[in-house]
Order: sequence, then structure tokens, then C-alpha cells
Amino acid sequence: MLFDKDGTLCRSDGYLCALAQARAQFCVELCGEHSLMDPLLRAYGMANGSLDPTGATAVASRHDNLISTATVLAAAGHSWAEARRWAGEAMAQADQLLAADKAARTPPTAGLEQLLERLAKQGIKLAVLSSDTGPSLEAFLQTHGLRQWFSVVHGSDREPRKPDPAAVLELCAALQVSPQRCGLIGDADDDLTMAQAAGMGWSLAYTAGWQRPLNLQGSHGSLASWAEMPEL
Repeated sequence: MLFDKDGTLCRSDGYLCALAQARAQFCVELCGEHSLMDPLLRAYGMANGSLDPTGATAVASRHDNLISTATVLAAAGHSWAEARRWAGEAMAQADQLLAADKAARTPPTAGLEQLLERLAKQGIKLAVLSSDTGPSLEAFLQTHGLRQWFSVVHGSDREPRKPDPAAVLELCAALQVSPQRCGLIGDADDDLTMAQAAGMGWSLAYTAGWQRPLNLQGSHGSLASWAEMPEL
């Protein structure tokens, strides 16, 4: 079974709000155009201080967010090379500012550890497939005492990256299970579409990982809490 991280294994909306705001702030300081604060926040999926769980910060990879940042800067008249450089520097500064307590600010979703223990006792192999980076995934799992339950961790710094269905196939191979005998739980349309494209046996949408409840359905429905997880 494959799990997404942000919004599935953990509540990350508070941390991601802070990350989006820090990225935008560092970016406008670098380029000197404070009028770009609002366009940058909108590109990150922020509105009225709230994070859209379907927006770029919530579901896209770090690389994709770098490109959207650079696009906002380029649309304001800056060269692409300059826009890319500022975007990279702003994101690195935001990471450095918030990295120390990232794992502590992304607590596991309620009831997760009990679910993982139950699945492990059933002999089900578990893995994480996330748009977060491998070191960040490892830090989250280690901080909250969850690493023991997962055989494989696949972050955005490994190719192929989520939402490429090839990433699912690689993880299934690592688990030594066919995609048809494997399922995925995630909180985004990209997760569920990826599962279908990879020929997975089933998928479930997890809808309780954000302040704003999601309206998603996987091939076998959705979960509003881990207590709703059916027997496999």
C-alpha cells in the first residue's frame, strides 16, 4: 500500500502556509517589487491567509513551485535566467528559515499510528510516495516514530517523480508486488489519477488532512478518518 504524505500522513497546512508566505516574502525582497507579493501568493494557492488544498504549495513538487515562482517574475518583465535565480534563492532561504522545526510542525493525522500498526500486523507492505524530498520525509517519519512501518520512501528528489505513474511502478517493484495487488491513499486528484494510470488495484481519497475538507473520490471511495479504513 502506498501513502501520500502531506494532507494524508500528516497535517501540514500550517507549515505550508508559513512556507508559501516566506517564499513570497524572500522573492519580493530579492527582486525589489513588493507589488508581486499577491501574485506570488495566488500562484502558491494562498488566498485570505488560507491555503487551498488543491493549490501548488499543497500538491505540486518543489520543482514545479520553483517554475511557477519564476513565471510570476518573468511575467513582470524580468529575464527568465534572473527569474529562475531569484526563485531558487527565495525557496532556499524559506527552507532554511523553516527547516529546523518542519517535522514538529507537521503532526501525523489522527489515528494514523494505530492504522499502520494494524496493517503491518496483517503483513501488508507499506511505502510513502510524496512530492516532498526524501530527507524531509525521513525526518518526518523518524520524528514521529513512524519509520518502522514503511519499507520504502520515495520523494521528489528521486526519478521518476510523482505524479508520474512510473514512480508507482518503481515502488511496486521495490515492494515486490504487482500494481494490481497494491493500493494508494492520497489527498489530491493527481494521486488518484496516477494510481489509475499505473493500473493499481484500488485507490482511496483521504479527505480529513486539511482545514478545508476535500471533496474527492478514489476508485474505492474516500476516508474522512482512519477509523473508516476497511479491512483488506
